[in-house]
Amino acid sequence: MSQVNPAFHEAEEEIVVQKQGNSYILSTLAGTVGEITYQLVDVDTWVIDHTFVDPRFRGRHLGRQLLDFVVEEARERGRKIIPSCSFALEEFQQHPEYADVWSKSDTQYSDVYSSDSAEMK
Repeated sequence: MSQVNPAFHEAEEEIVVQKQGNSYILSTLAGTVGEITYQLVDVDTWVIDHTFVDPRFRGRHLGRQLLDFVVEEARERGRKIIPSCSFALEEFQQHPEYADVWSKSDTQYSDVYSSDSAEMK
């Protein structure tokens, strides 16, 4: 169990992150406050398909921290990522530091597996 950067939580409410299968979960004593999930496409590629942060905890960059946990794991394992959820796609588009793990497709969508995923800009 890892602790999220203390700059992003109130002193009276500790937020911890746990890896659970193909997800990272943020929680407090009161329960889950955020999560990011990914699925395996093949042995070399993951699809980030969901990111959520409880509205009470937004504005603290917790979604970005969750994304960074997945990206770091992908780098360690030599994997590429397809950012299927709209949050992950926007972060990948705005931050070139994710380019080394981004598996870009030539479609108008963020991944070739989902026709309703966010359109690329």
